Amino acid sequence: MADYSIRDIARMAGVSVGTVSRILNNAENVDEGIRRRTMEVIRQVNYRSGRRGRRAEQRGTAPSVPERTRSIALISPGMGSAWKSNELWASYMAGIETACQERRSRLTMYMADSKQEDIVREIVRNADGILVKMEDTLPDYVKELITLLPAVGFGAAHNFDPLPQVIVDNNAGGVIAAEELLKRGHRRIAFVNHEACNEIFIARSNGYLEVMKSEGSFRPEYLIEFSARAKTKLAVEPEQTPPDMTGVLDRLLVLPERPTAVILANDWAAFGFLQACAIRGVRIPDEFSIIGMDDSGNLCTLLKPTLSSVAMPFNRVSHFAACTLCDLIDGVGVHQRNTSSVVRIPGSLKQRDSIRTI
Repeated sequence: MADYSIRDIARMAGVSVGTVSRILNNAENVDEGIRRRTMEVIRQVNYRSGRRGRRAEQRGTAPSVPERTRSIALISPGMGSAWKSNELWASYMAGIETACQERRSRLTMYMADSKQEDIVREIVRNADGILVKMEDTLPDYVKELITLLPAVGFGAAHNFDPLPQVIVDNNAGGVIAAEELLKRGHRRIAFVNHEACNEIFIARSNGYLEVMKSEGSFRPEYLIEFSARAKTKLAVEPEQTPPDMTGVLDRLLVLPERPTAVILANDWAAFGFLQACAIRGVRIPDEFSIIGMDDSGNLCTLLKPTLSSVAMPFNRVSHFAACTLCDLIDGVGVHQRNTSSVVRIPGSLKQRDSIRTI
C-alpha cells in the first residue's frame, strides 16, 4: 500500500496544493484542462480523502474521492446575541455562509453570552475547526481551544495570539479617504477619531496622517481625537444612538481656517456629525465634504445627504478566513497553525452626496 499526500498529488499534476484542494472541493474557478489532468492523477494513485488531511491508498476497486461535511465552530467572545440582528455582523455572516456552502461545511455559532464550559465541551467533541471573531484580548477558554483545533481569526482588528488572522485594512481606509479628497481639490482636511484608544480608528487615522504628511498638507489642529465612554470587553451590544458630535463641529467652526472636508473614523460618528451640522445649520457638502468608514448595511444611503464612505470588505474578510480554515482542516497550509500572522484586505470608496469637488 502506497500513501500519497495532497502535496504529492500537486507535484505529480504540476499544480499548486491550493488548486488540488479546490478541485477536491468541486470549486468552479479551476481551468477545465487542469481539473482533468489533476483528476487523472487522483484516479491513477487511487487517492482518497481522510479526516485530517488527505492520502491515497492502492486498492483493487475503482477509485473515488468521497466528500464530507466539515464541522466549523464560530466563536464571538466580544459580541452578545443582540449582535445577531446587526448589519455589520450580517456582513460577516454572509461571507462565512457563502464559504460554508462552497466548501461543504456546517456552522455552529457561539456568542459571548453562551456558557463557556458548554462551548469548550461541545467544540472539542464536535468541531473540526474554529473561526474566531477577534477581540483585543481573547478569553482563556478561546486560547485553550485554538491550541487543540485548527483555528483562524477574522474581524476589523488583530492581536498577537497564535493563529492566522484575516482583517480589514484599516490603515488603507484612511489612505483611500484622504487621497479621494485631495484628488477633488481639498487641501484642508480634518480627521475625527471619537475613540482615541480604539485600535481600529487609530489605524484609520494613521492612514490619513501618512497621506497628508506626504503631501505637506497636515495641520495638527485638523486631527481631533477624544475618548468616548468606556466599552465593555464581553457581551458588547450595538450602540443605539450615534455619538454627540456638536462639540467637534463647534471646534472646527472656530478655527481661523476651517477645513473644507472632514473624515470620520466610522459611519456612526459621521451620522452624529451630520446631525450636529443639521442643528447648527451647516450645509453639507457646501461647507464641509464628509467621508465616513465601514458602509455596512443601509445607514449611508438613508442619511441626508447620503454619506460617502470607505466600504470595508467585512464579508470578503470572513469568507477568506472561513476558506483558510477549511484548508487547514484538510491539511493544507498546516504551517500556519498556532502561528500569529495577518492578512489585510482593503476596502473601496462609495461615492455619494456628502462630498464635492472644489
